[in-house]
Amino acid sequence: MLLHTSLDVMAKAPVAIATTPPWMLVRVALETSNHHAAADEDRLTALDIETVDDYRSFLTRIYGFEVEVEAALAKVVDLDAAFVRDRAKTARLHHDLVVLGLTSEDIIPMPKVSTLTIRNAAQALGWMFVLERHTLLAGLIRRHVVRTLGYEILPGTSYLAAYGDTPGARFRAFGAALCAYAHTYPPASIVLAANEAFRAQRQWYATHAAFARSRSSARCATGR
Repeated sequence: MLLHTSLDVMAKAPVAIATTPPWMLVRVALETSNHHAAADEDRLTALDIETVDDYRSFLTRIYGFEVEVEAALAKVVDLDAAFVRDRAKTARLHHDLVVLGLTSEDIIPMPKVSTLTIRNAAQALGWMFVLERHTLLAGLIRRHVVRTLGYEILPGTSYLAAYGDTPGARFRAFGAALCAYAHTYPPASIVLAANEAFRAQRQWYATHAAFARSRSSARCATGR
């Protein structure tokens, strides 16, 4: 069942969305809180970016995880396709990687996460929570990248700029949609999926170590 009616009602209540944290967003955040520090640590390796190669490596790492998640989300028929499509960002990642010097032939064979469990709407919503939460750090990371690499890097930052200056508002809007869907799909299942997504993401990033760690190891090996 698609929740077109509930989502339409939600869209007509911007004041409530803007002033009251959606209850389901709060629940998922609280019940996944033990994963937040690790997830933020993985994402904030971006603050160690010093070169274009570093930045490209950072985006490549994200692409390998999120492109497969978004492909799985697009196959879930019980979610409004526009709701999912409006939050998809891997086309922006692909664009940025091309701006940074890769070709589609380079990108297609890149390592990608292979084990995902996204087969129904509740699971999809939990996984979407994890990806949407990252947007809250995007502005901080983008400012660091531009400050470090210069304004000429701006065309390659469309992924980080996906929600412009309003990531908080977009996250609350996602939370309002989450509340609407939670009347049909079990909230406990959404929370369970979000925890699973955090664990899968952590494993992916642990397997594909941050560029900063690799660079530090190289410097140690060369004595620099």
